[in-house]
Order: sequence, then C-alpha cells, then structure tokens
Amino acid sequence: MKALILIGGEGTRLRPLTLNTLKCMVPIVDKHFFEHQFGLLKKHGINEVILSICHMPEKIKKVLGTGKKYGMKIRYAVENSPLGTGGAIKNAEKYLDDTTVILNGDILTDIDITKMAAFHKNKKALVTIALRQVKDPTAYGLVETDKAQRVLKFLEKPNWAESKNNNWINAGIYIFNKKALNYMPFGTNYSVERQFYPQILKAGENVSAYKADFYWLDIGRLDKYMQANFDVLEKKFIDPAVKFPKNNKCNIFIGKRVKKDKKAFLRGPVYIGDDCVIGKASINPLSIIGKDCSVGNNSIIENSIIWEDTSIEENVIIKNCIIGKHCVILSNSELDGAVIGDNTVITHYSRLGQKNG
Repeated sequence: MKALILIGGEGTRLRPLTLNTLKCMVPIVDKHFFEHQFGLLKKHGINEVILSICHMPEKIKKVLGTGKKYGMKIRYAVENSPLGTGGAIKNAEKYLDDTTVILNGDILTDIDITKMAAFHKNKKALVTIALRQVKDPTAYGLVETDKAQRVLKFLEKPNWAESKNNNWINAGIYIFNKKALNYMPFGTNYSVERQFYPQILKAGENVSAYKADFYWLDIGRLDKYMQANFDVLEKKFIDPAVKFPKNNKCNIFIGKRVKKDKKAFLRGPVYIGDDCVIGKASINPLSIIGKDCSVGNNSIIENSIIWEDTSIEENVIIKNCIIGKHCVILSNSELDGAVIGDNTVITHYSRLGQKNG
C-alpha cells in the first residue's frame, strides 16, 4: 500500500514561521514535520509516498529529493493552481495503488494504519474515514454514522444544536479504493469534504467510519504547533521519528557536540539540538532549542521553541515564545508570548510579546 500526503497551501495561520519555511518542514522537536508523518508510515510498512504539492514545489523537491535519505520512495504530484483536497487526490491518480492511505499534511498522529486498513478491507468499503472524538466538534467536520459504522452524513463546522451530542470528527485520514476517484473531476477545484463525500453517499456507496482512540493534532495554528512540540517532548504518544534515550528520568535530551557550561541549570523536559553552546543559563521545562544555537550567561528560557542557528545573548528572558531560525536576540531583552520570524534581530533591552504589552 502507498500513501498520499496532501501538503496543501501556504500555511498562512502559522505566519511568520511559514514565510520562508513550508508548513511540512516546520520543526517538531528539531525534525521536519514531514519526518514525523514518514515515521508513522514506515512503522506500518509503507515506504512509498506521493506528495501532493502546490506551494513552492521546487523547494520541497530540493529538500526531499527521491526520499532515499528518509528511507522513503517519493513521487510528486504538482498542482499548477490550488485544486482543493479532492482535486489534489485526482491529480495524483496515476501514482496511486488500488488501495491508498491519504493524510492531510498538517496532522500529527499515531493512528494504527494497519488496523485501519484491516477494518477497511473487512467492511469492503469504497472509502474509510478515520474519526476521532473531540470536546468541541463545532470547529471541525462532524460525521454521523449508524451502528454498523457506515457514514450517514457530514456536517461541516456544526453549531452545538446541530451536533446533537455527537463529537466524532473527520480526522483527515482516509483509505481510498482507486475506483472512488471515478467520481472526481480532473483539473478543477474540488472538495473531498463538501462535494465528494456527499456525492458518493447519495450514490449509495459504502463509506465506513474507523472510530478509534489515537493521538491526533492539527498543527496548522501557532498554539497547536507549540502544543505539538511539547506533546512530543513530553512523550504523550510514541513518535517513531524521535528516538529519545531510554531511562532518562530527568527528561533532558542533549544532542551531539553540545558545549554546556558546568554552571548551566537544566530542568526537564528539555531538548537541546546538535552543536549548541549553552552558557551559565537556566533552561527550564518545555524548552526546545534547535541545532547550532547559542544561549548566553544569565539568560532564561522556558516554555519556548527556538529554531536552528539562533543566537541568544546574555541576560535575556524568553518565555512562551516561538523564535524562527537565524535570529539574534541581543542582551537584556525580554520576550514573553512572542512569535519571531526568521532572520530577525532583537535589539538590546527590547520588551516584546503579548505579556510585555
């Protein structure tokens, strides 16, 4: 079985982080996001993936290439203009197997694809949709099913009255039989959620719902992106892409060739990437520091994500922040609740962020 990942658009909700970095390449604990999805696929024996891309395709191809570096065989289905979720799937048709698992490109999950595929086969479904329970279904696509777990109806972002105590949502993970694509038009913007599913239900096709309890997070907003990093760091689920050392009770993870002052204070969970230099600083819980960063004396970092090759000088306080790559935070600055884009220089004694306003 192959997989198709719908990389999607520009990641506007993650700006400024995605002005120079594609959404599929934002780091989650110092690894590209796509590596986490690849890790899940490989865990379930899937080593061939098609990437549906529209935004900056050449940049993606340059980084991923054939996929050999990541233990995958990669093919690319490039859209000349945005085709929507359904149009993107149709555009990749020539690469798909008779049965293909399809994932939205912004979903971090540990779903058991093997069990879902067995369920799909057992139900003899044309399409199987993974469903997950959430506390508030009004922000998602709600799915109504019968007792046999066949899909009856879709409600896109329902109000509370429409939800009728149903909190099973479309998780953006599907298994398609290839003949399902016969319902899709080629070369036009077409939505799986709003057009395809209602169409095949009306035609009486078997659309099954795989209901299970699994980790699931849409990383497409800044708060969710931060949560994804912290969930991986706190090992809230088994992420095949991140190999944490066993028996590390302090939950302090330090990469290769890190130079750390003997008087530096670290309290986990903390991640420090390769080739970092840490002075007499305090690195407090839920701090993720990417590779090639430096942190000066008497600086404090907590509850923050620092991307690679960023320099933090002395007497700097960083809390509840996301800081892009190649940044410089000059001395005596305080940042709390700030999101800083790439290549930014924060001048001495600056005060930035929602909690410094």
